[in-house]
Amino acid sequence: MLSWKGTQVQSKDDSQSYRAPEQISKQQRAAELPRLHDPRVGAASCGNGEHSCDLSAEGQLQEAVKRFTLYLLAERNNYYEQGRPLHGELRGQLASYFDDRLLDNVRVVELVTQRVANPWFYPIAREKGLQHLPDLPHKAAVTFLDVIVFNEKFAMRDLFHGLVHATQVDVMGVEEFARLFVRGFVRARSYFLLPLKAHAFSLDARFAADPKEAFSVRAEVQRWWKEDRY
Repeated sequence: MLSWKGTQVQSKDDSQSYRAPEQISKQQRAAELPRLHDPRVGAASCGNGEHSCDLSAEGQLQEAVKRFTLYLLAERNNYYEQGRPLHGELRGQLASYFDDRLLDNVRVVELVTQRVANPWFYPIAREKGLQHLPDLPHKAAVTFLDVIVFNEKFAMRDLFHGLVHATQVDVMGVEEFARLFVRGFVRARSYFLLPLKAHAFSLDARFAADPKEAFSVRAEVQRWWKEDRY
């Protein structure tokens, strides 16, 4: 058993698998969607000039974080068994940047006849004015905790980017990662500018510029977290 800062990682046969705090059926999701964006709360503008973003209230932010956490856990479990571990030369290239334990646990999935779907809560989020949501089917890859899912052909830089996010989760825990992601998105009003993403882009660019320059991604993530830059 492995623990991500309070979130247990278990499995049917000792292979890692996250257990979500609760199971959500389609009916339950439909019933709970309105709670994600309650029109009764005050709000800050989300930038579209017509609607307001209801996520400015603390209670609504907490609800959004909870839903996002459950989504990450569910998608991680959905893809984990399809994934393959990192090994051989590929793993050797990454050993100078990431911990062995992380590289042992991460799985990679390459989709062929499908793409990652957008989250179930997007329609209500858009109705309530939250703009610039990332379109996951058109992303090269999407990271669900320790599973990196490629929509398109595998690329080393995209893998590195996903491993940065996996490291962020490993350092701070699933719930804290989700909290910082949601809050960062609401504040930045941009998927690309929220600090967790911006840091991952910065580190993958550093890797791409000089793959021979070794550095510890964990140390970089810990430094940013300690300095409250996320």
